[in-house]
Amino acid sequence: MSRTLALVVPDWLAVAAAIEADLPPTAPVAVLRAGRLVSATAQARALGVERGMRARAARRLCPDLSLFPADPEREARHFASVTEVLTGAVARFTVLGAGAVGVPAESLRYAHADEAAAVEVLLESLTQDSGWEFLPGIADTVPAALLAAQRSHRVEPGGTPAFLAELPVSALEVLRVLDETVEEEELLALISVFVRLGLRTLGDLAALTGEDVSTRFGELGLRCRRLACGEETPAPPEHLRTVELCAAAALDPPTPRTDVLAFRARTAAAELFAAVRSRGLVCTQVTVRLQTPAGEENTRTWRLEEMEEARIADRVRWQAEGWRANVRRPGSRTQGPGGRAEGDGVDGDAAAVDEGIALLTLIAAELAAPLAAPRPLFGEGSGDDAVTHSLERLQGLFGPDAVRVPVLQGGRDPEETDLWTPWQQRPQPLRDPAAAWPGAVPRPHPTRVLRTPVELLDARGRDVVARPSGLDSAPELLRIPGVGARRVVGHSEVWAAEIAWPEPVERRYLSRLQVLCEDGSAYLLAREHGRWRLRGEYA
Repeated sequence: MSRTLALVVPDWLAVAAAIEADLPPTAPVAVLRAGRLVSATAQARALGVERGMRARAARRLCPDLSLFPADPEREARHFASVTEVLTGAVARFTVLGAGAVGVPAESLRYAHADEAAAVEVLLESLTQDSGWEFLPGIADTVPAALLAAQRSHRVEPGGTPAFLAELPVSALEVLRVLDETVEEEELLALISVFVRLGLRTLGDLAALTGEDVSTRFGELGLRCRRLACGEETPAPPEHLRTVELCAAAALDPPTPRTDVLAFRARTAAAELFAAVRSRGLVCTQVTVRLQTPAGEENTRTWRLEEMEEARIADRVRWQAEGWRANVRRPGSRTQGPGGRAEGDGVDGDAAAVDEGIALLTLIAAELAAPLAAPRPLFGEGSGDDAVTHSLERLQGLFGPDAVRVPVLQGGRDPEETDLWTPWQQRPQPLRDPAAAWPGAVPRPHPTRVLRTPVELLDARGRDVVARPSGLDSAPELLRIPGVGARRVVGHSEVWAAEIAWPEPVERRYLSRLQVLCEDGSAYLLAREHGRWRLRGEYA
């Protein structure tokens, strides 16, 4: 069994938010997801701020607390900038997740006397380069190494099951670090069920049979049990890699723009994944190599949960931004031709990177045979290839914004919840859709978002007035410009909303109403400043 060294930055989500906001290291910072704290710096925790708290409770304990929404883009981008130091220190490493990196222990044997000496050298290099605290952990599996790193612990060879057996079942949250496709709500709900059933520790869960766990809790429950038992999916056998699968994209002229680089990365990723699928395999890790016209080179291996072009594009962009940030730091080191570590020539390295990337290469670092597929892999045979090609062609001719798709984000009005994102790019919501939004329009959402001034009249032909206590009279007729008059046969209760978004000085007062017309059409109306407007139409 191969051992893994995990290096983890504690409270990374909060640390990344502080770096983005350029806050001092002593500032208390916390990160929110779905209205609750998911990470806090040591300064905030010293004042009583804990994970799972509501923002109001946290601010009561620490009035100076800086709160930020969770942002996977921010967390991965800043972490990519510091892992460059590992390029010249170890033969191979893998970014396991935001704030966590894994190094195969076997790769440390040739340059260091033992595991303890290797850990000391790596921690010194990383701490000096970044100024951050890193916690090390060594165990026989990757999940166990991450859990050991949270406790700065070295698990003896063969001692992983005993180490895991004493940990609480809440340690299963490490699955979210290793696999971003695991739904957080589903995982937390499963952990809660385990606790209610009396399974307090990972040892209690490991004592159950795999058949019982699979029957009761499905695939996610089985993954949790495998983690609790100290099992790990075996590394892809080398004999599967009968050929070197790679895809290259030359950029002429070289470009320093990461958006252009990410766009070309999607095309190269599609080519690489097509070659992988044609052999009936799946790719679990991809090595990204960036080269400048001067021959400077940057290489990194990324873990993949799914073979999606958009995921590759994100990682290529993060790697390029991290490379640029790293070479601009005094005393930084980068790789020269052939992968050798260069000295402190920051100006020359920065100039080479600023000149742009001339060649992007994607290499399938790990391949495996798919064990089971409940649906056709990656949408093959769905007949979407022609559509995909056409949309990619439009983006190639007119830019990524030429093809956009709607995504939901947080908000109270339909026009606030719509977020248009370039096709095949990861959405970046401005507001958390999972957070609580008091006064928001209930589901189902309108299929069309409108802002049309209308007239809502009662049986006497008078304007229907909405007050916090309700309507002054029952609506009878809805007049829509360009459409005509429609008789109202049903309506909801009126509900008022006071919206202070995005600043209190822009406070708005709305009265909303849903109406059903005689022809079967349904609308969402809002009265503001004494005037009714059509805000949405239901299908």
